[in-house]
Amino acid sequence: MARTVDDALKFCTLVLAEHKKYWLDKQAELKRYKNVYENKFWADHKFDDTMIRVETSDGFSYIEGFISAFFARQPAVVVGADIAASGGDPKLAQAASNRFLYNQREQLEIAARLALIYDYSALKLSPRTSSDMLDKVVIKAVPCWEVVVDRDATGADDQRYIGHNYYITLAQAKQIWGTKKYTAVPKVDYFTSDDKGRLPRSNNSLPDDYLYIEILELYDFVNDEVYFFSPNYHNGQKFLLRDTIPVRTYDDKALAPIVPLFFSRVPSRPFIGLSAMGRVYDQIYEKNVLRTYWANAVRRDSRQYLYKEGLVDEEALAKVTAGIDGAMIGIDNDTLEGVIKAVPVEPISGNFDRYLAYIESDLARGSVLAPFSRGEATKATATEITALAQYSASEIGKMARERDNALENIIITYLRQLVLLADEGETAVLDVEGTAKVLTADDLEGKFRINALDQGSTPLSDAIRKQNLISLLPTLQGLGVAPRAVLEEIVRNYELPKTFLQVDEVRSPAPGPSASDIANIEGGPTTQTTGAEKIASALGVA
Repeated sequence: MARTVDDALKFCTLVLAEHKKYWLDKQAELKRYKNVYENKFWADHKFDDTMIRVETSDGFSYIEGFISAFFARQPAVVVGADIAASGGDPKLAQAASNRFLYNQREQLEIAARLALIYDYSALKLSPRTSSDMLDKVVIKAVPCWEVVVDRDATGADDQRYIGHNYYITLAQAKQIWGTKKYTAVPKVDYFTSDDKGRLPRSNNSLPDDYLYIEILELYDFVNDEVYFFSPNYHNGQKFLLRDTIPVRTYDDKALAPIVPLFFSRVPSRPFIGLSAMGRVYDQIYEKNVLRTYWANAVRRDSRQYLYKEGLVDEEALAKVTAGIDGAMIGIDNDTLEGVIKAVPVEPISGNFDRYLAYIESDLARGSVLAPFSRGEATKATATEITALAQYSASEIGKMARERDNALENIIITYLRQLVLLADEGETAVLDVEGTAKVLTADDLEGKFRINALDQGSTPLSDAIRKQNLISLLPTLQGLGVAPRAVLEEIVRNYELPKTFLQVDEVRSPAPGPSASDIANIEGGPTTQTTGAEKIASALGVA
């Protein structure tokens, strides 16, 4: 049973209020993670201007180490027909999907980086105006504080709702929903804790492009409705739009255009994410504090002297401090004892070195990457490195599986959106295995099985696979595998030029004289004839 208007408005108001409160409570925490990644660790700390502040780049290298480890050179999917349903053309659907993903690497990388620094992220697919049927959908990475999720859900199929809380300009609002009575507000940055530097609450003298309204785009799966709700339109007492969820799966289930991306989750509540940066923040904090203390201590480690006042005049002190070679300095004293003495400087305790070693050890344990994969030199053996690489590859493979799962859901949504947005009779031309094919909306109207291509293919796993191939070469040859097949596999794995496959057939040399023939040569000298002379004679060489 559908909600009444009042119930639906109350539902949106409560969901938006709960969402804002949850992320407002986490604002300070996420801001610390942001500052660590951006090398602004001391940005919110107050210090004496004379104090030296030192910050390491561990936060940045920690996150980028993950990004580079499971980086996909070219995201793609394999589309196959589902056995339980027919219809559509899997090959055309696959070509359309991979064409769409070809230019989405940047947004996928942004979403992955957001999901590592903060709790999670999402990828949103939105319609746009285009003359090309395949370009009518655009994708965008969304940070976690803009994604409204059902945190009580136990799985993707149990979500009651999912939404997106964002701002659009007043000009865009008028273009989408027409000229209405909006209450323009400044665009609020999530990490801004006060109103300094913001636009006034209402200023009609500013252009529409500098005024905003807040939007909650909420997909209610329980009642199969989508709400476009704004507290800046009729004070939140009316909907900008309320309709049935338009994007449907092949079996007519509601499909939201928002795909969450989680790398770590709370086990009992999978829609509450865990930040990868949060695992090592304390160690980074301690390291920065320690390095800052050392930097200031070293600068105070200077040469200072005490002298007995009255025995050394100003002129003599000037000569001492000038450090002139061969300078003669007169002292009015019988002995030099007690005239001048260096102030002793105590060395920094060795406890600091040991503490830094513990911090580095904790940082290393907080990462699933092996030290050598982060560019650190180790004394590990080849066997240990191989074992560590396989462990790191398996851990990175888990994260790659989450990325691939998001890719598969993106393509499902993309294909269903194309079916909805395509005009009647609209077509597109695709390159399918080197042949131009015409695509229509009917070719996408099917139930497909979608799998991300080359799952778990990372630099680590690539290196392990290449190493295993080389070690298996003697075994393969002993089992009778054709040399041509082995060559093709080597060229493919090592991405060698295809010209390496063009091996000319080598002619077998004509059989020469055997050892017995040479030994039984008749004629010639019978005494003290060298082997070289016999061979030359057998070959007819003078």
